Amino acid sequence: MLRGVGGWLLAGGVVLIAHGAQGASLSVSLKNFYTEYEVVKQCLAQSQLPPDDAETAKTAITKIELHYLQRDAKLNKDRLRKEAVANKDRGFQMVAATRKVDLRQYCRVSLNELLTKAKEIEASAKSQ
Repeated sequence: MLRGVGGWLLAGGVVLIAHGAQGASLSVSLKNFYTEYEVVKQCLAQSQLPPDDAETAKTAITKIELHYLQRDAKLNKDRLRKEAVANKDRGFQMVAATRKVDLRQYCRVSLNELLTKAKEIEASAKSQ
């Protein structure tokens, strides 16, 4: 009987660990999309992207954020946004230091990441 109980406890612990890992994964993913959005905002401010991309990016990040928060309402948006700003700053520093990446291309890739994820979320919602 103890062996059976130990097995159940072990299985329960694995489920809890897996759930914690999923929450961490969601947190990392959302932070990465916040970073992409911060990059796009800075690119817009530096005129590296056309002004009409501002609303497109804002709509995309809103869909992405809603999707992740529906999956885990405990995600700390404020902390993730602060980390995203720091990531964005480091990204721009690396682009400026290497000069091997065209800034406009870097901006476009970030925007495309947001748009692609928003489209994936929409397609998934329609299929359900």
